[in-house]
Amino acid sequence: MSLNKIALLTYSTKPRGGVAHTLSLAESLAELGQEVHVYALATGREFFRQVEVPYTLIPCPEIQFRSMDEKVTSYIKIYTNYLKSVTDEYDIFHAEDCISANALLNLRNMDLIDYYVRTIHHIDDFTSPSLVECQLKSIVEPDYVIAVSKFWERELSEKYSLNPVVINNGVSTSNLTKINATDSKEDSKKTFNVSGARVLLSIGGIEPRKNTITTLKAYNIARSELEEKGQKLVWLIGGGETLFDYRDYRDEFFSEVKSLGLELDKDVFVLGNVPEDKMPSLYNSADVFVFPSIKEGWGLVVLEAMAASVPVIASGIEPMTEYLLDEENALLISPMDYEDLAQKIMILLDNTDLQAHFIKRGLNTTKMYSWQNAARKHIEFYNDILIKDSNLKAVGND
Repeated sequence: MSLNKIALLTYSTKPRGGVAHTLSLAESLAELGQEVHVYALATGREFFRQVEVPYTLIPCPEIQFRSMDEKVTSYIKIYTNYLKSVTDEYDIFHAEDCISANALLNLRNMDLIDYYVRTIHHIDDFTSPSLVECQLKSIVEPDYVIAVSKFWERELSEKYSLNPVVINNGVSTSNLTKINATDSKEDSKKTFNVSGARVLLSIGGIEPRKNTITTLKAYNIARSELEEKGQKLVWLIGGGETLFDYRDYRDEFFSEVKSLGLELDKDVFVLGNVPEDKMPSLYNSADVFVFPSIKEGWGLVVLEAMAASVPVIASGIEPMTEYLLDEENALLISPMDYEDLAQKIMILLDNTDLQAHFIKRGLNTTKMYSWQNAARKHIEFYNDILIKDSNLKAVGND
């Protein structure tokens, strides 16, 4: 296997899906003998977890920008200016998001690099003009495109006439299973101050794409039904920091919490970013993992929940239906049907045999997806690119 020098670029150090993808891919590429360096924009903070490959954090100002447009423009400029000094150090430049992809586009337009790769995880419904432009350029301008699912391959082909290669995500299981043999589910619940309660878990924070308000409505129905049986149901929400501003949606969410008569840190626990060493306990505290997202690139946290032996209720949408089968390894719902979601929550909480069934099938599902396999496919893709580039240069020199 040939040695390639690879720069993997991401926009953040926060525990978002694309960032987690970047780090896991980088480490798996390094394990297979590749020379990998990760670059990320950072506002004075380290990555959310320990990173086992060399990396550079590019400083970004911790200021209040006047608009999202100003922020995005500034971040692309910062990224571009920093990367100018390293363009001769790598064979492959690979962007994992629209901001780093636009920085690489700038470098290519300056003739500082010949080509670059972009992984497209999903396409957002942005309203900010700068983000709309940033995303569009990051889709149509890269020389080589990777999609993480067959669904997004089809979308990119039909809507943008692209021909991406599909390389699925992997799932990291080693950290998720680091629960002491003596630690029970109840011990993990104590860690998050929900001892004695039944626990719903969601990862991804509060934002429109994660459909958090629908989950809130479903949770409230299930909570009321369990309360009549003398049981307490709580909801833990982990993660969610992002570059993008979902303030209006968050305000609506917290207003709905109040109008339903629910209390934060008693019924609904908004945990924010949970330290990586506590993630095994967070998953272990959950009785059910709920993920009614309306749009996903892959739904990596669903596989993480399965790897951590948590039964899953998720949206029956592509691309998650590429690895989820209703009533086989998960319960699937229509994303906006909060009444059906509430019913499915109650069904799963009331049926230990069904929980065991989904846990077993979920673990079997995760075995099909490894980062090592994903890394091997990336190396094959990179090698094809380098052969094409070499042939083009040879033709140009004739």
